[in-house]
This record gives sequence, C-alpha cells and structure tokens, in this order.
Amino acid sequence: MVSDDLSQEILQHINRDELAVLTKDLVDIPSPTGHERAIGEFILDWFKGHGLKTITQEVGADRINAVGIVGGTGGGTALMINGHMDTSFTGTDEDLVLCRELEPVEDLRGVIHGGKVFGLGASNMKCGLAAFMVAGKAIQRCGARLKGDLILAAVAGEISRTPIGPYQSEDYRGEGTGTRHLLTHGVQSDFAIVADGSALSIIWAQTGVAQFKISTFGNPRSAWGKTRADSPPRESNAVLKMVEVVAAVDHWAEEFEQKMVYTSANGPILSKVNIGAIRGGAPYRPNYYPGVCDLYVDVRMPPKTTPMEVQRQLRAVLAGLEFETALEMYGSLLGHEAVGVEPVAEVLEETHRRLYGEPTPAVTPGRSSIWTDTNIYNEMGIPACKFGPRGERWKIRSEQVEIEEIFRAAQVFALAAATICDWDR
Repeated sequence: MVSDDLSQEILQHINRDELAVLTKDLVDIPSPTGHERAIGEFILDWFKGHGLKTITQEVGADRINAVGIVGGTGGGTALMINGHMDTSFTGTDEDLVLCRELEPVEDLRGVIHGGKVFGLGASNMKCGLAAFMVAGKAIQRCGARLKGDLILAAVAGEISRTPIGPYQSEDYRGEGTGTRHLLTHGVQSDFAIVADGSALSIIWAQTGVAQFKISTFGNPRSAWGKTRADSPPRESNAVLKMVEVVAAVDHWAEEFEQKMVYTSANGPILSKVNIGAIRGGAPYRPNYYPGVCDLYVDVRMPPKTTPMEVQRQLRAVLAGLEFETALEMYGSLLGHEAVGVEPVAEVLEETHRRLYGEPTPAVTPGRSSIWTDTNIYNEMGIPACKFGPRGERWKIRSEQVEIEEIFRAAQVFALAAATICDWDR
C-alpha cells in the first residue's frame, strides 16, 4: 500500500467542491450517444491543464475517446480507469419514444444543491468521470513517481443502443463501441477499473446481451366486407399473431430467468428477458390487415452462456406456434467473470477500509446483473472490475448523486492507483 505520507499528499489535492463543480460542468455538456466530441474535448483540455499527456482517438464524425495519462518511470504495472461519456437519454424530444412526458430542459442542467449534483448524466456516469479525473490530477500534482502508467480513458458509446432497421447512424452505436475502439487502437493496460456506477461495490462478473427481432406475417388487404367466419382475422393479421408470440416469449422468459442464475465470486448474476418494442401495420391505414409485425427482445444472460444458446431456445419457442415466424439476432455481447483481477479488488477493498474503517458495500444483483464496458476488458484478456459512484433517478431523465460518494470514489481511485501502478512487472 501507499505510505501514509504519500497518501496524505495525494489526498490533499482531492476536494469535494472541485468534484461537485466538475461533475456539474460535465453534466452541462450534452453528450448523447453518437455526439461525445464536445465533452471529450473538454476532458482533454482539462487533462492538459493539469499536466497529463493526452491521446485523442477519433471514433466517429462527432465522437472521440479522450485519454489522459499520468506517466510512470518504467517497469511498473499499467492501470486504466475507464468511464463512458454518453448518457442514458438524449435530452431531446427524441426521448418521447421512451417517455410519456418530458421534464423541462432546465431540469436536465447541472445543479449543485443540498450535498448533491443533479442533472442528465449526473449519476450515469459523469460523477465517475469526475472522480477519476480528479484522482489522476491529485497523483500528477503531488509529483508521485510511480513505476507504471495510470491511464484515464473517457470513452464514447457505452449506453445500450444497437443499430437495427432504419436506426443505423452513430446515434445507435453504443454498448462497448468506444472501449472496443480504445483497446484495439493502441491504448492497453495490465489491469482496469471501470468507474461505472456500482455504489462503491467491487464487481467483477456481469451479464452478456443477445437482442432479437421476431417477425410475424399476414395478408395486407382490406378488412371490410367479410365476416369473421368467412375470413378469420387471425389468418390475415400479423398483429394478432404477434399477440400469441408475446405470450409465448413471456412464458419462456419467466422460466429462463428462474433457471439461468449464475453464482459468481461476488454474488448471484441474474438473467433478464425484456420485450422492448413492437412495430406493425400502418397507423394511417388501419382498415388494412397488417402484413408484417416485428417484436424486439433483449436478453441479458450470465457469463458462460452464449448468444447462440439463447437463440436456440427462442427458436424452439417459436417452433411451437402454428404460423410462420422469422427470428433475427441483431445484437450479441458476451458476459464475463474476470480472471486474475483479485489483486486489484483486494487493493480497492483495503483502500476503502483504510480510509473509512469499513468494508465496501455488499454487491447487489441490481448492480452486477447488467452489461458494462468491464466485459470488453475481460474479453480482451485485461483483468477488470467495476467500482464507481452511483446515484439515482431524480426526474424522468434527470439524475442525482451524493457529492460525498463522488469524493469517496476519487479518494479510493487515487490511492488504489498509486499502489497498483507501483507494482513491479
């Protein structure tokens, strides 16, 4: 562990007010998926202003990865701390596809009040970005001579958005886009911590993802002038057929979720099936039987379960129906339980106990049974765990997070990084 003298020197450069203001400043830069350039440039300027080496990675026309490096002297362990810049909602009227109503735009802006920071992205996860930015600055400013590099990576495209059908722009390329680009374009490390919201728990196992489009088919013709006996609607109406598909998939989902529970080193990982969208027919011509209806299903499955296994189960469900269907898997990401990350997890745990006299919070399935960029690192052989501050929803899209939680995360990041980066390789 870091000596007491160096610890105190590092910690004196971590300030609650600075963390709150930086989180607010990040919130005030809109960064929906596909449009992370502006916030990335802000972060790069911030890194440069505090003496860090910077790397700009071009990911798309309006998106970059922003990397800051506290350089080591050589021969030590390289640690990367990662956080995504995109937000759960766009902050525009596009969000009406998900929300019944939207709060006023002013409620999305950054506000500091009552020991919290509020705004769109405050919790997921601009507070985590602020925490590791200030942690890196503290190490740089105190002049600590660490052997290994500390790499701070603010990445594009982590939010769950997947290209499908007409939705093919960069706006829909999330869930690992930035981190996969980061790691395949020269930015590598020995270990990684993903600062996504864990409520300061240490998590090293997360779910994978498989996404499917299921289609039913009808006969696009006028529905009038025919009796139900002569022309049963179910035979011609793709939407009515889809009603049966929904019931069958939902029944399978209940069995899948009960059966597919994975016991990891830090608790159970729960599977989840969600019927997320449906499209069928022409709203401007409802007098016609719809000739096609599409259902969109998201499946979160545990480590060691493959998307192909899930696809086979869904095919079997659809084969039991009495009409034609089509199944297309359009999204697939593996879940992982990290191998070899225990030394990093131990340092995070010991640092938290040293600072606050108590263990890190217990891992809950709600924080571990999701997909984050942690999986990309583990997929590529870089042992990684998730540890970061987390708040909660405030309004429909706006979030809130305790400043104290951001402060604690920054302190742990700084001292843990100073320890890990001084390990010999």
